[in-house]
Amino acid sequence: MENRKDMISRHKRKPYIIGWGITSQCNLSCPHCFSAAAKRPRDEMTTDECKRIIDSMARIEVGVIGWTGGEPLLREDLEELIDYARQRGIKSSVTTNAVLLDLKRAESLVEAGNRAIQISLDGSTPEKNGRMRLATEEEFYKIIEAIRICKNLNCRVLLATLLGRENLGDGLEMIKLAKREGVDSIRFCGYTPIGRGRRNDIKKRLCFSENLEDLLHFAKKAQADCSIITEFDSGFGPVPPEYKFHRCRAGVETFYLKGNGDVYPCTALLHRQFRVGNIRENLLEKIWNSPEMWAVSDFPRDEVEGACRTCDNFADCRGACRGTTFAYTGDLKASFPVCLYKVARKTAVIK
Repeated sequence: MENRKDMISRHKRKPYIIGWGITSQCNLSCPHCFSAAAKRPRDEMTTDECKRIIDSMARIEVGVIGWTGGEPLLREDLEELIDYARQRGIKSSVTTNAVLLDLKRAESLVEAGNRAIQISLDGSTPEKNGRMRLATEEEFYKIIEAIRICKNLNCRVLLATLLGRENLGDGLEMIKLAKREGVDSIRFCGYTPIGRGRRNDIKKRLCFSENLEDLLHFAKKAQADCSIITEFDSGFGPVPPEYKFHRCRAGVETFYLKGNGDVYPCTALLHRQFRVGNIRENLLEKIWNSPEMWAVSDFPRDEVEGACRTCDNFADCRGACRGTTFAYTGDLKASFPVCLYKVARKTAVIK
C-alpha cells in the first residue's frame, strides 16, 4: 500500500524547468553529443503541435522551458514558440552553440521574451574547441562575439563546458575566459557515455576512469575561486568541498521532451527503457502523472550495490546520479563509477 507521505509528495510535484530538444538538427557534429544531433528528421513536431504542447505545459504548471537540440536556432519558429510560451506564463532559456547567434537573432530572441542564454563552448582557444566540437576558428570567434552581444543586450549568459579527460587541462583557462567575457556563471558538464558519446573512441578520449585524481584537483581549485559562479552538473556526482549530492529531480521537477514527442524523466535517462510516453500518443498531463516518470527518482537507494553502500558518505550522496551510473554500467543498482569522494578519501589515507 502506498504510504501517505509518498502520495503527498507526488501530489506536490511540479515541473519547475524542463528541457525541450526542439530539433535534432545541428550545424555542428560534436563527437560527444548526448542527443546524437545531425540532420532534421521527418518526424519533428510542427509549430501547431508545439503550441498545443505548450498549452499542456501551462496546465501542469511548467515554470521554464530550456530550449535545446540539436541547435534550436535552426528552428525558424523558435521566437514564435518562445513568445507563445510567455503568453501562457512560461519563461524560456535557450541552449545554443551560438555559431548562428548574431546581433539580429539575439535581438529577436530578447524581443520574444528570452532573457537567458546557455552557450556551449568546450575549449579556450579555436584549436582546443575545434578538437572537442569539430568547430572552425571562424566559428570559435563567432561564439565569443555572441557572448558579448548577449551581455550587451542584458541577457543572463551561462557558459557550458563539457569536461572530459582530453580537455581537463583547459579547465582553468575556461574559467579565465568566462571571467574575461563577463558571463554570469560557468557550468562544467560531466562526460556521460550517451548518444554519440557511447562510441569506444570517444570513451577513450573523455572518460575519467584512469585519472580521477586530476579531476578532483581541478574541482577543488575551481570551487575555491569565488570570483565567478562555477557549477558542476550531476555527471560528476558529489563534488568538493561538501561532497553532497542533490536530490534527484528526474520526473519530479523536470522532464525532457524530444523533437519527435518522446518524453523522458531527464537528459541523463535517454535510454529506450526510460521512455515514459509520446506526446502524440497521449496527453502530457497523463504522461507527467505516470508512475514511470518518477520511478528513477524514487529508486530505493538501499538497493545500490558495491562500494557506495560501505562508503561513509552514502547518507549524503545516496549513490549519486542513477542516470549517469546507468550510462556507464547499464545497471541502476551499480555504484557510481566516477566518484571524487572515494578518491579524496584514498588520497587522505595515503597522506
